[in-house]
Amino acid sequence: MSRKSISINYWAVIAAGLIAFTLSLLWYSPILFGEIWTKYRTAPPSVPGWTMLFAPLRELIASYVLALLITQLTSDLKNAVKLIFLLWLAFHAVGMAGAVIWDNMPWQLGMVHAGDWLMKMLFMAIALSLWHKNKPSLTANIER
Repeated sequence: MSRKSISINYWAVIAAGLIAFTLSLLWYSPILFGEIWTKYRTAPPSVPGWTMLFAPLRELIASYVLALLITQLTSDLKNAVKLIFLLWLAFHAVGMAGAVIWDNMPWQLGMVHAGDWLMKMLFMAIALSLWHKNKPSLTANIER
């Protein structure tokens, strides 16, 4: 098994994850799709405040995994965007379709959720690819 050095910029991962979380807040706001989200969701409209402490973890985890995949599997922005789109299609879009078909989720809500993750994943793909291409000095190498 060959050893390959993977250069992950953790600052880029954190920045992309936190910006993606912020973009998601905008996505679900009344400015964009908040009215559809509010109309079709079944959860109570109030969310406990403590959940917002853990909410960005989803994007941080996704950002880290996407950074790993981008550095391992592709060397340019176009291929990174294709890869991330296919990952979104295979997992988020298919998952939302299942929720619409089998769990009676309104299709409008499924579209809002799937669109949110498409937007975030494409943003992270672009940001992480550009950051990786420029290779700033604050990176950590992982031996594989």
